[in-house]
Amino acid sequence: MEKSGLDSDGRQFKNAEEMWREEIGEEGDLQKKNEWYQKAVGYWQNVEASVDGVLGGYGCVNETDIKTSEAFLKNILSERFASSNSASNRHLVALDCGSGIGRVTKNLLLRYFNEVDLVEPVSHFLEVAQTNLNPEHIAVSDDHKAANFYCIPLQDFTPEEGRYDIIWIQWCIGQLADDDFVSFFKRAKVKWMFIKVDLGCFFELFNKFDLFKDFNNKSRYSK
Repeated sequence: MEKSGLDSDGRQFKNAEEMWREEIGEEGDLQKKNEWYQKAVGYWQNVEASVDGVLGGYGCVNETDIKTSEAFLKNILSERFASSNSASNRHLVALDCGSGIGRVTKNLLLRYFNEVDLVEPVSHFLEVAQTNLNPEHIAVSDDHKAANFYCIPLQDFTPEEGRYDIIWIQWCIGQLADDDFVSFFKRAKVKWMFIKVDLGCFFELFNKFDLFKDFNNKSRYSK
């Protein structure tokens, strides 16, 4: 069944293929696809590098978001290490994709992982993340640290094979074109990948999509 969609200007699309032809052209039109990504990054380059900024003016959801994510993460770690040594006895590494100012890394990931790498295409966000995650500014033990900061768009980033125990992708995967979305999944050779979106949940089948044109984000969700 074709999945219809709607953009934030009110235009309706009968399926995702029609929307992508409009937004990034026919397959192989690299110039138009680059314009798609440049518009998205350009939007965030004009956003304040703060919790309220990266959360679109809804900084009040930060605490609830971290609590619910932590509950899920604890279940994942429990399952992952149920038949082996406890997670506390292992050196765990996470990748925070679309990390912004390091909000999730600072408030959650560093409490459970020995190392966290951050990948973020907006340079001033990443600069603030480096400051926020300086050991002097975080209350974690000495063997937990933000290790690497990559200022690279997700569509161009290839996670180091074998390095990561989990890849964390929150509120950013919708800015990838569908083919880059699939390509990243193929390149990310990990057992656990956490994806959090703001509309519904990701499943194998999506019944509808929305396109937010201000920052070129496509939501894929089921009814």
